[in-house]
Amino acid sequence: MKILPVIGVLLVAAAQAATLRIEGENAWLKSEGTPLSKILYLFEQRGAEVLIDPSLELGRVTGEWEGTKVERLIAQLVSPNSYSVQWKRVDSPLGAFYQVSSIRVFGDRASAAKRISQPERVLDVVEGTNGVKYVRGEILVGFKEGSTVNDLNLLLRKLNGTVVEVINPPGIYRIRLNDDLSAEKALAIAAAHESVEAAELNLAYSNAAMPTVPISGTHAGLNLGLAPGETAIAVFDSGLDPAYADMDFIRGSWNALNPGDAVDDPTGHGTLVSLIASGAITPLGEESGKTGAPVLAVKVFDENGMTSSDVLMSAINYALASDVEVINLSFGTYDEVGFLENAVEYAASQGIAIFVASGNDGLNVAVNPAANPVTVSVGATDGSGHVADYSNTAADTYASGTVKFDGKVHYGTSFASPRTAYEYATRSGDE
Repeated sequence: MKILPVIGVLLVAAAQAATLRIEGENAWLKSEGTPLSKILYLFEQRGAEVLIDPSLELGRVTGEWEGTKVERLIAQLVSPNSYSVQWKRVDSPLGAFYQVSSIRVFGDRASAAKRISQPERVLDVVEGTNGVKYVRGEILVGFKEGSTVNDLNLLLRKLNGTVVEVINPPGIYRIRLNDDLSAEKALAIAAAHESVEAAELNLAYSNAAMPTVPISGTHAGLNLGLAPGETAIAVFDSGLDPAYADMDFIRGSWNALNPGDAVDDPTGHGTLVSLIASGAITPLGEESGKTGAPVLAVKVFDENGMTSSDVLMSAINYALASDVEVINLSFGTYDEVGFLENAVEYAASQGIAIFVASGNDGLNVAVNPAANPVTVSVGATDGSGHVADYSNTAADTYASGTVKFDGKVHYGTSFASPRTAYEYATRSGDE
């Protein structure tokens, strides 16, 4: 073990990026003049909540720690300030292990501690050489049956990486990398590891094709007397405008990007999709329903309109745990979706009906995961019973994709899909 801590020293040379790996109770850190705030942010990137008194003056860190106990490392980094480190047990398919859940650094007032990073998770998305978008510095890995935590740790040492999250089902490990190893190179290392069943980039998906829906919050034209149905629909989208959170048909909301944080809707798209799924808004050309369907609004897109495989898989698990029987996804991609497709198939095997918009490019194909046969791919009509010019036609069924809301008309298969989900849910509730 080599420990050469120098904190608060001004360096002439430019600071280099620090590297951090956490394995169980031990940590490996290498830093040359890195601000302590950035070191603590590395812990946050690896799954720990970091809170610190903003009045503290933080210096820079130079040194190398190899296999040092996490508590000892934190004590040296933040000295002479007080601190606490909390742990959580993670039960995973490979066996149980422990992760740092929170680090707190206290000044004179413990209550003044605040999160070191921005409260909202914003995905750092990059584009690979093949045009595929993914989250920078992360890969997803699934292991072969019979593998153990020791196999996981062996891979982490090769990658100099840290497990941030275990998404189970389907038993996928989200691994955070350091800046000195690209995700593409890490993917090649993981794929060649003998205990790995499959590995992929943490793919990113955009909602750029979704229309922005202005929200007035006046509830104009809504059927506010909806009776709750027996079959709930989870809507994975841009969120829910707080003005609609207390409506009878909203069963609840959840922030899949930042669990525990409030749900908002920067684009309005998710709000309108939730209203259609509930039956509160009826697309043109469709008959108004006699009852409503309760909706769980799940925010899966960040402020830049991006989501990722890990966020969507976590959202599926949350929906399953919430006894939801229907999921609506009004978005998709023409790229292969890998682990996400496995998660969709698992949800379908548990009896979940999954409705997915087929796409708005007028092609005779469907986006993923609408192309998966376990889902219902929904195309759009123009409100007069004719297939809309913009609708992808590799669809299992069609519904009107024309919606009038707050005095404006919106179009898209993203509005046809929740209508079909609503019809399914209300029919199921009547059986």
